[in-house]
Amino acid sequence: MFSLRLVAFAAYLLSWALVAVGAVWSALPTRQPAPSHHHFPGMLLQIAGVLAITAFLPSGPLAPSPFELGVALALAPCGAILYAATIAVGRAGGLITRGPFAFVRHPMYLAFLLLLVATATLAAAGWRTVAAVALYLAGSELRLAHEEAALSSPAYEAYRRATRWRYLPGLR
Repeated sequence: MFSLRLVAFAAYLLSWALVAVGAVWSALPTRQPAPSHHHFPGMLLQIAGVLAITAFLPSGPLAPSPFELGVALALAPCGAILYAATIAVGRAGGLITRGPFAFVRHPMYLAFLLLLVATATLAAAGWRTVAAVALYLAGSELRLAHEEAALSSPAYEAYRRATRWRYLPGLR
């Protein structure tokens, strides 16, 4: 007999294992090192989004509803696969316009948003999910403004016009 709880938690953990492998892979040398566009206030807001969920976990076992398990089962693998695809395509260096970058300009932010929401649903975070997503999106917007200013070039402007969405499909 299949247990939705077991499958959802296993998929969630395997998704984070894939992210860990991708993180190690992204740290390996490439032909062209990726430019560094760190924006620490934005990063801190994104981290605060995660803490809004994880700092207030109840003691004892997590008890997500079947709906929450289903959401996590759908979102965690999607986020991890998007993360891995972003790393794989991005290793070429330079301006990347194929793979996930053909749909959104910053797919890594979308990948982590999917993983954040998966974490919130497994933790049955309720109202904390709204706070976590708001903090994450605020941090992402700060980081993206900084990154897109640093990437400004005629080639990037053409890419921006061709790929309307920054990281959330439907939102420019």
